Amino acid sequence: MDNVFLMEDNDNEEDNINENDIIYRQNNLQDGVDNRSGIYDIHNLIYKQISRENILLSNLDLDNSDGDVSHDSKTLKFDLSLNKSGGINYKKNIIGFRLNECIFTSPIFNIKKGINDTININLESFNYTITISEGFYTINTLLNTINNSTAIMNIIGVNILVNTIFSLTFDVISSIITLTKIHSSNIIFTPVMDSLIYKLGFHEDIYNNSLTISATKESDTHPALNIGTYIDIVVDEIPYGACKQNSQGLNILHRLPVRPESGSSIVYYRSNFIDHNYQHLFPPINLSQLTVHMYMDNKELNLKHMTVSFEFELVILNK
Repeated sequence: MDNVFLMEDNDNEEDNINENDIIYRQNNLQDGVDNRSGIYDIHNLIYKQISRENILLSNLDLDNSDGDVSHDSKTLKFDLSLNKSGGINYKKNIIGFRLNECIFTSPIFNIKKGINDTININLESFNYTITISEGFYTINTLLNTINNSTAIMNIIGVNILVNTIFSLTFDVISSIITLTKIHSSNIIFTPVMDSLIYKLGFHEDIYNNSLTISATKESDTHPALNIGTYIDIVVDEIPYGACKQNSQGLNILHRLPVRPESGSSIVYYRSNFIDHNYQHLFPPINLSQLTVHMYMDNKELNLKHMTVSFEFELVILNK
């Protein structure tokens, strides 16, 4: 075996062993124990079979001049073989990969343009829309904004306005919203999934795709105005068997909670899992690029106006 030798216990040992072959030798005179005896594998002591590297990647590092990656895209594609500064190179024999840290900034909006900022109403066979400005709302500020908003119907470029159709009130004890009809005619809402009226807790008629209000109606559940509950970090190149198995079949490296501090748009996650013995390893792969997606509550995030930073830990087989 290369670089392996056995040290015998004898009086002439000092004369037979080359001092350059000895890594460590010291007599414990106090205990009367000589620790010279034993097998020393020099190669394995100097050159570990595996090593670990931490790499930092951010969407701010991406060069968009070639048009491959856009900050408006939902995909972050990091090319490890063409790093201009040479700070990150092509990775060979990767047998482990995990997320150590994630930092991202995003507007802390719970009402988002084009997602949940409108209430669609059918009144006297005409369709009206109430649109709420994008931003962060408490339940009280949101209901006040809706109650003071104007419903708009557009007919051949002409806006028809209606100011008083319904009102919303919130019971702080039951966490239930009561919708009261003000207009003389019945009101029909379309509470499709994730619409604003649905977020306010009106779920009962979701499968009928309509909600008719003739007087008053209480919401079926409490309103859900959270920004988001969790973020899934998906890396396409990592084997699925080393990821978190999930019903969508995504290569989810880690799921982290969304816990922005009050008044801050920065979400920070740091792994506290440091026991390497429980890390899932996989057969060696080579990495020339990393393709990263972020999903909030199972919906892929558009990374426009976001700043994202990752720290990944790689386990490398030194063969």
